[in-house]
Amino acid sequence: MFPILEKLLVVQDRDTRIGRLKAEAARIPGEIAAVEARVKTESAKLESARNQLKHLEAERKKLEVDAETKRGQIHKYRGQLSLIKSNTEYQALLKEIAHLEDAVKEVEDRELELMAQVEQLQPQLREEQQLLQDLTARAAAEKAELQNRAELIQRELSQLQAERAGLVKDIDADALARYERLLRSKGDAVVVPIQHGNCGGCHLHLAPQVVHNARHDDGLTSCDYCGRILYWQPE
Repeated sequence: MFPILEKLLVVQDRDTRIGRLKAEAARIPGEIAAVEARVKTESAKLESARNQLKHLEAERKKLEVDAETKRGQIHKYRGQLSLIKSNTEYQALLKEIAHLEDAVKEVEDRELELMAQVEQLQPQLREEQQLLQDLTARAAAEKAELQNRAELIQRELSQLQAERAGLVKDIDADALARYERLLRSKGDAVVVPIQHGNCGGCHLHLAPQVVHNARHDDGLTSCDYCGRILYWQPE
């Protein structure tokens, strides 16, 4: 293989590795955000369960006060019965007492329903608390691992970029410019082998003269279709 191609292949190797590391580094913030989002979602579920429990407790206390108020009215009306002389008024007051007693029964039934809901919700709340605690611990470990990976990537990138800077100093300026122009336009491997008479990049069949040039010309030979730089390797 001609020296210029060997040098470009080494640079291409560094560029490929640099590209992969940059892509991985670009994904890390999103992965961290996804970890944080899972914690936020679980935290919201816990907060919702807490709010539901608070609402049930508040409603139960309100019913408790309502029932106590009605019992007070019943007690008051019963005390008034002995003072009433009119049978009509007596019956009317008895009817009111019965109505209040029915209302108290309804309130007490509703209180029992709420207490059952509270008892059902409390284990769920404890479970949500444990889930959030476990998830938070795992999330912290995942974030630390991702942040460590990001730091490692930056160190690897710095090393590879320094290596690349040293390598390109020994490459003909025109050849390097051609390589970098292709790299910007293709975004992947631009120095490719000839495989069974085909371009290793676009995979189209090459003219015999192009293959001959790649084998024997110490300059750079390009694919007529995609423009990639070709090199010959024994099959």
